[in-house]
Amino acid sequence: MSVPKPELSRPIVVAALKPAGETRHVTATPAEAAALAQRLGLEAVRDFDAEVTLKPRAKGQVVLRGRLRATLGRLCVVTLEPLDEVIDERIAAVFVPAERAAPGVELSVAPEGEDDEPYEGPGFDLGEYLAQTLAVALDPWPRAPGASLPPVVDG
Repeated sequence: MSVPKPELSRPIVVAALKPAGETRHVTATPAEAAALAQRLGLEAVRDFDAEVTLKPRAKGQVVLRGRLRATLGRLCVVTLEPLDEVIDERIAAVFVPAERAAPGVELSVAPEGEDDEPYEGPGFDLGEYLAQTLAVALDPWPRAPGASLPPVVDG
């Protein structure tokens, strides 16, 4: 079975990164935004934009720091009316070669707020990382302003 191509693919080859680090800007095309919306069960991804700094470290590690911003079309869980959800997240991670992420192998000492992200091969997919970050940032119960459930009446 083949692995489907990520909706927002931006491959990073670790050995090709500048030693001093570099900044990458990722903006979803309309087709990528539509595919992300479908994958995440959203009405729409209106805007998706991220700016990250990638800094290589020893032993194939890469420190990522940046910001992810998105405007999403959602449905209110109470009224089912359309609403916009705005995501504005600071992101930080340390990408680590998978062989160093094996059980019992000490990973990098990531400062608070950074996650270790194992990768295989020569690099990782920045776009897929950003798509997963967006999925985690979603409000599980989006509500329109002022929307509330009626009080529960017993008996």
